[in-house]
Amino acid sequence: MQTSKKALVPISLEQSFALCELEYALTDGLFEPTRKIKNAHLTLREVIRETKLTRKNDETGKIEEEAITLTFVVPSVLNALAESILLAIIKMSGINGIRVEPDQPILPLFSTAEGGAKAKARVQTTCKQYQLLKEAGMSTGNHDYQQLDFYLKQMARVTIEWKNHTTGWRGACHLMEYITHEDGSLIIQLNWRLAGVVLGIVGYDYAVIDLNERHSLEKDAGKTLHRWLSAHLWRGKSEFITYGKLINHIWTQEATPATQRKRLERLRKEILPELDKLSNWTIKLLKEGAHITHLKDPK
Repeated sequence: MQTSKKALVPISLEQSFALCELEYALTDGLFEPTRKIKNAHLTLREVIRETKLTRKNDETGKIEEEAITLTFVVPSVLNALAESILLAIIKMSGINGIRVEPDQPILPLFSTAEGGAKAKARVQTTCKQYQLLKEAGMSTGNHDYQQLDFYLKQMARVTIEWKNHTTGWRGACHLMEYITHEDGSLIIQLNWRLAGVVLGIVGYDYAVIDLNERHSLEKDAGKTLHRWLSAHLWRGKSEFITYGKLINHIWTQEATPATQRKRLERLRKEILPELDKLSNWTIKLLKEGAHITHLKDPK
C-alpha cells in the first residue's frame, strides 16, 4: 500500500517526533531501570517476544499470518536514557517537519542520498554528537558526552535473533553500528526495518512518539509508560486500562507481592499524575484502573 500524500502534514518547528515500528524499537523490557549488579554492562539478558505478523502472498494475493519469535540479546545496563538516545536517532533518520496521521498504514519513506529507505534494512544518520544529545533531551557537559558514548557502545551490542515459524527462515542481526571522531562527528547505521525487511512484511503498525513530551517527564518509569501509551493510543483514542496492565508495560521483570504494591503506589501517585499534566493527555484514576485519553487537540 502506498503512502498517501494527504497524510503528510507539516508541523511546527517546536514539535519533535520519533516514528517506530511496534514489533521492534518499542518492545517492552529492552530499556528498564538498571539493576545493581557488578559490571552490568558486561551482563547480557534475553528478551523474548512472540508475535504474529501478516503479509500478502504474491502468488495467491491473499493476506497470510506468520508466527514470529524475536529474541533480543541486550546488555543489562540499558535504561530509559538509552531509549531516549535510540528514539532521537530514529527521529533524526526521518524527514524533519513531517507528521504521520493515525490513519496512515505505513511509515513515510525516508529520504537518503542513495534513495528511499523503504527497500533497505538500515538507514544511516550523519550528525554531530552535540546534535544527538540535544535531540535526546540531554545536556552537553562532559558527563553527557561520556554517557552518549557509553550507551552507543551498549546499543551496538544488541543482537536480534529472529525465526519465522511459518516459512522456516531464521537469522540474527545487530540493532545498530556507529563510528565517531574526536571532532564530534558521528555516523550511525540503524536497523530500523527489522519487521518490515528481514521478515518480509508488507504492512505494519507504527507509533509516533512526541519527544518534547517525553523529555518533559522526570521519571524514567513515566517515560517508559508514555512510549507504550503513544503506541497503544493514537491521538483521539480513549480507553480504560487496568493498573496491572500498565505496570506490566513499565516493569517486565517478576517481583514479589510487596514490590508489586510499591509499583502500584508509584503508578497511582507519581507516574499517572505526571502524565496527566501533559497537554495532550487526560487521565482519570478509578478503582481498578485508569481511563486514559490521548487528545487530538491540546487541553
